[in-house]
Amino acid sequence: MGAVSELAARALTACGFECVFRSPVSALFCAEPAVLTEGAFERAARLEDGRERGIVIVDVLICRDVSLDAEAAGLAAERALRAVAWPVDCDGFVRIAAADTRGAGPRGRDGSGRWLWGFELVCTVVRHVG
Repeated sequence: MGAVSELAARALTACGFECVFRSPVSALFCAEPAVLTEGAFERAARLEDGRERGIVIVDVLICRDVSLDAEAAGLAAERALRAVAWPVDCDGFVRIAAADTRGAGPRGRDGSGRWLWGFELVCTVVRHVG
């Protein structure tokens, strides 16, 4: 799908975060990125008008050179995404109706030695199919 992580990335960028990506990037390209990766759509219901409602989990990882900076930026990103005025539409195809976060905490280090702080953005999504 990709549209849900795109909406979340736009929201995070609008909140002042820089270097927001939807796939992992080299430390040479961006030393301290925010990386959002989208999980599969899990349908909860088919609506009368043919749309589907379900859940999409977007994993959010914040990379920083210093562990305390990773934690601070991760908590700020979580607060920012919780404060977004959902619903948000994407070209009429996908709408994030609501979102919440869970599982915030340290995620160790990446292959470049950067510290990671992450959480899941749990999105209730309505999508048009067919």
